[in-house]
Amino acid sequence: MGIGRHLDKVAGGLSRLLHVRPAKHNTVSDLDRYLDLRPEQLFPEVPRLTSMRIRRGIIARSLRTTTLTWESAHEILCPTYLRRYQRDYKRNRIAYARWVQPDGRRRKRVLIYVHGWLEPGSWVEETTLFRKWTKELGVDIVHLCLPFHGQRTPRTSLFSGEFFWTADLVRSLEGVRQAVCDARSLIGWLRDQGYEQVGVSGISLGGAITMTLGCLSQGPDYVVPIISHLELEDAVEEAGILWRMRTDLERWGIDSEQRREIFQRIGLSKLRPKLSSDEQLWIEAREDGYIDAKLVERQWHDWGKPNILWIDGGHMTFPLHLNEMTDRMGAFIDGVSSRDS
Repeated sequence: MGIGRHLDKVAGGLSRLLHVRPAKHNTVSDLDRYLDLRPEQLFPEVPRLTSMRIRRGIIARSLRTTTLTWESAHEILCPTYLRRYQRDYKRNRIAYARWVQPDGRRRKRVLIYVHGWLEPGSWVEETTLFRKWTKELGVDIVHLCLPFHGQRTPRTSLFSGEFFWTADLVRSLEGVRQAVCDARSLIGWLRDQGYEQVGVSGISLGGAITMTLGCLSQGPDYVVPIISHLELEDAVEEAGILWRMRTDLERWGIDSEQRREIFQRIGLSKLRPKLSSDEQLWIEAREDGYIDAKLVERQWHDWGKPNILWIDGGHMTFPLHLNEMTDRMGAFIDGVSSRDS
């Protein structure tokens, strides 16, 4: 076992210190509303975003960073969950993003970044990763907060992201649907601000959201998913970090075969891109302990073999390859821009 895969295994074990509470709601009986839908039914188009709150504090001005908030346009499919969503998750109904403009004015290109599962906020990326990317990629960056994370974490949640991906499958699927909805709203709003090119990148769970956006209308001009895939039926069974979801579903009598059928019928693994192969750059890790490289290769073939960069190491060691990743992203974004001009 390489060091990358070993560290991923250790991180998966440590996650048991976080996920101390089992899921409360068994919503498997409500899943019929989500199964066997066409992509445009599971992810309907969103209305144009006309009301955006833009806030610039003293610290934000010095960092050239602006806070964006808006009422999420997400529409719940399950009436039973809708009542819970409106009653218990009020903070999650407000979408939240951080807009980084290092020149103090809008550039021609912007990159939306979608963070990974359990991340608490954007300050780490703003002071490290985004400083590098805005300088070397020549883009503004908007960091989108996932549902149930960061500023959107409900008060009853023990930590950021606790409620996003659990055995409460209706809430989990609605979290994914809401993330896609909020990202599409943001894409449209940024285009209305005058950006000539809007791309999306994301890591892990954020990378899966990024891939999904590349399969839908109202999507970005290009995508850069990082250490991710859409083969969720396999990830749920194999990834150590998802042990709590598996344990709770088993407790409710949902065995491995049933779980695979559920996620296959949800259909994320069957999505196919609307973007061309030249408008995608995948960054994947050869020793990833959560994202099986063989499954990545299978989806890569199914999607027409888009641009791909394989880095050494695993899921948790990707920062060691940041320079390599940034160089490849810069060449890729420049190539997309030259084709669009």
